[in-house]
Amino acid sequence: MMKKIYKFILIISAVILIYSGRTFSQDDFREKLQEIKLDKLTKKLELDENTKNTFIDKYKAFSSEMRELNKKRARTYKLMNENLESGNGLDTIVSQLLDYEQQISEKRESFVLDMKSILTSQQIAKMIVFERKFNNEVKKLLKQYQKDNKKEKPFKE
Repeated sequence: MMKKIYKFILIISAVILIYSGRTFSQDDFREKLQEIKLDKLTKKLELDENTKNTFIDKYKAFSSEMRELNKKRARTYKLMNENLESGNGLDTIVSQLLDYEQQISEKRESFVLDMKSILTSQQIAKMIVFERKFNNEVKKLLKQYQKDNKKEKPFKE
């Protein structure tokens, strides 16, 4: 029952964001999605008000750092792909990509260790599972949205 309610709220939220009269930038969309995610996550973890505020501050900082590292990794991957044929600088690019992968892994580990100061092991596990499910559901919704909108080509005059 809770799973159906969760999915319904997520779908409604995504539809509202996508179809609202106001045009959202990617950052606005990401921020609103993070608000929804944090609201659901803090309820799932049953956090008291003090713990909730501390958790949200730490989570937002972690998310921001991860977003930057993921952007750098994506740019490096794109650069690697562009230089595959020529072979120019691939050793350096591969090294940089592996460095970003390591930084991402270290950030995750550091975040989980930091969470141990405010969350129980069970809450940390719930957070990890929730995050994976939430992100997969959002990806699925966005893919479906893109798929549905590709079918509707505007008429050419």
